[in-house]
Amino acid sequence: MKPLFLAGIHLAVTIAVACVQAQTTTPKAATVQHGIAITPVSGESWLLHLHRSFDETSMGKTGRLGPGPQDMSAMTPPPQNLDYSFRQRGTLTGADLYRLNCQSCHGESGFGAPPEINSVINPVRAASVPLVLARMKSNGMEISYSEAVKLAEQSRKALVDRLHNGGENMPPFSHLSEPEIRALMAYLNKLAKVPSAAKEQSVVSESPLRVGELIVKSTCHTCHSAVGVNPGPGAMMDGAIPPLSALPTRVSLSEFVRKVTHGASVLMGTPPALFRGRMPVFYYLNEEEAIDVYAYLLLYPPSDRAPQNPLMAASMSGLTQGGSGHSSPGSTLPSRDPAARFELIALPILGVLVTGVLAGGLYFTFREFKKLSANSNSSGER
Repeated sequence: MKPLFLAGIHLAVTIAVACVQAQTTTPKAATVQHGIAITPVSGESWLLHLHRSFDETSMGKTGRLGPGPQDMSAMTPPPQNLDYSFRQRGTLTGADLYRLNCQSCHGESGFGAPPEINSVINPVRAASVPLVLARMKSNGMEISYSEAVKLAEQSRKALVDRLHNGGENMPPFSHLSEPEIRALMAYLNKLAKVPSAAKEQSVVSESPLRVGELIVKSTCHTCHSAVGVNPGPGAMMDGAIPPLSALPTRVSLSEFVRKVTHGASVLMGTPPALFRGRMPVFYYLNEEEAIDVYAYLLLYPPSDRAPQNPLMAASMSGLTQGGSGHSSPGSTLPSRDPAARFELIALPILGVLVTGVLAGGLYFTFREFKKLSANSNSSGER
């Protein structure tokens, strides 16, 4: 009886430990994807950091304004029945990385908006040995090739340091990985017409949630703080900008996609009325990328605290798109990340299976215990 009883206990403990390990190790796979950690956006907006108002800056502006109230009736309705189907990782070119991370401030050409936003073209050209030689020669100061290499290396290091650490007006892009920076730098060389740059382009493999993270941290966070008070129409009229944490509750997914890609008027003032919104139209983002932003904000809620488990975030948010906390038809937004989706489906099933196995093991042990007891009693009576 004793060996059988111990075997039953051992089986139960083994299954319990396996269950705990599955629940504690799986979230790491959702948080770290192919070596890149996805974390929530946190902290104040870059404009607040600079003590600069939206009307006093060119940062985060694309040059295209959304429609006014009189134009809304002529616009097509927000996209419905958006494709929420699970999609795999995709590839981003250096041009894509520039578009998602840099274009909202430096523009499509890279020339920026001086004097507030400097051009990236001249710093990039300063990191090219052939262009350094040509520039020095045109200024009547011919230098050796080795001297040009040294100057170009110094310029390149300064450019990469600026990307990592930021500058007086430029926020740090510390969330970019080394492969992303290499692909971005290669495209900057092409944009600046550095010789042979077109042959040196590279791509990176990214998950949809990583795409959403890049857009939020590099573009949206310029104007929107991570968390804060969700402003009403009166505060909006006075210049308040909603925090990123409030965006999924202010608008539905379909409304968010249209607002990002085509613009939308906004309720402002007292009494509330529709006005042309201050937020520019990000015409260079497509619908899937806007969905990625919305999904990222749901699965990784903005916070000023340490990153939380994305599975817990998904549970708290409910993964629904409805504005003001209400869902709308066809609005359920399933996780588009492989590990997170596996967690949401597999862990509840695993819990049921473990409970069933434990119950069956205990029942079997109890039954064998009764049989052995009965046999023992029969032997004693004889």
